[in-house]
Amino acid sequence: MDFAIRPAQVADIPHLANALLEAAGGLIEAVYEGTIPGRSTEVIVEHLFSRPGAKTSFENAWVAEAGGEVLGAAHAFPVGPGGDSTPDPLARAERLYLYEPFQHLRADGSYFLMAVAVHRAHRGTGIGTRLIAEAEAAARAQGFAEMSLTVFAQNARAVRLYERLGYEERARRPIVPHEKIRFGGDLLLMVRTL
Repeated sequence: MDFAIRPAQVADIPHLANALLEAAGGLIEAVYEGTIPGRSTEVIVEHLFSRPGAKTSFENAWVAEAGGEVLGAAHAFPVGPGGDSTPDPLARAERLYLYEPFQHLRADGSYFLMAVAVHRAHRGTGIGTRLIAEAEAAARAQGFAEMSLTVFAQNARAVRLYERLGYEERARRPIVPHEKIRFGGDLLLMVRTL
């Protein structure tokens, strides 16, 4: 399949939101669903990518496209002490407990792959691998020596992909169960030396 990888633009924000929803296995729905009455979770989540200067901004993302159609997206940024300096006004305090395992699974000083997702019809074509390679290239260009990510241990397909690309498990924590989260068990921190 012939496709191109390019930096995300403002017009790609809906695609980035959908990629995050897909990659997060229901976690994002659990945190954001209903925070703006009458708005779909997809539309609510778009704001994460609309905040210039925030780590979650579209400025830190890439999309794969062919013939003007977005096939997948990846989002990555540097991670360090203190987390994102731009707090999310839509993340309600009573739901933040769902992020607890993520707060303990960090590789400070690494470049963090927050999400990578490819539309179902285009999986298995190398798009995800190329998107990850683009994020890794950005990390190297900025002087980072490690790439990190978190993944649900039960998401065997994703875990196999990351292992094939050289990522190794560094730590794990039990996820916080919630009816919206499609996975149980542990959350893994995986790291790769660049």
